[in-house]
Amino acid sequence: MSRITPGQDAGNISLNLINGTQWQLARQNHDWTIIVAYRGLHCPVCKSQLQDLKTVLQDFADAGIGVVSASMDTEERASKSHEDWELGSVPVAYGLEKDFAEKFGLYVSDAISDKEPDVFSEPAILLFKGTTFYAGWIQTIPFARPHFEDVLKGVKFIQKEDYPPRGKLG
Repeated sequence: MSRITPGQDAGNISLNLINGTQWQLARQNHDWTIIVAYRGLHCPVCKSQLQDLKTVLQDFADAGIGVVSASMDTEERASKSHEDWELGSVPVAYGLEKDFAEKFGLYVSDAISDKEPDVFSEPAILLFKGTTFYAGWIQTIPFARPHFEDVLKGVKFIQKEDYPPRGKLG
């Protein structure tokens, strides 16, 4: 599978949610969507990031931006994250596949401790306009992630100025 670039159609991404339903990019009822890929239950930085997301979820909704979080964790581990981290209305998906990581340029790591799953993706924030991949903030390590207020400000600028997707593979 080749890596997608900004401006390309991502197709209908489907994610399994911990509430027993399936989330589909093509069926979202807003123009913009963000997928927050997180490392999983083992990651305390992910906990902080998703708790921060919970505080701005309504701000994203008010700007016409839907949000879902997702990891390669099992349903059990993702459900535990949602419960233990007190994520409330943050939608949590599980079971991201390696194909998804490859398609969007997410980095994948192998466990270095017995607290980690064997394989997991490193964090990313992926922005879509409809089913078009628009932009991505992709990390190789868990530290120094973009703040959601900055992401929201950037997306609002994109919306207001009709700013085009940028970037291609070098």
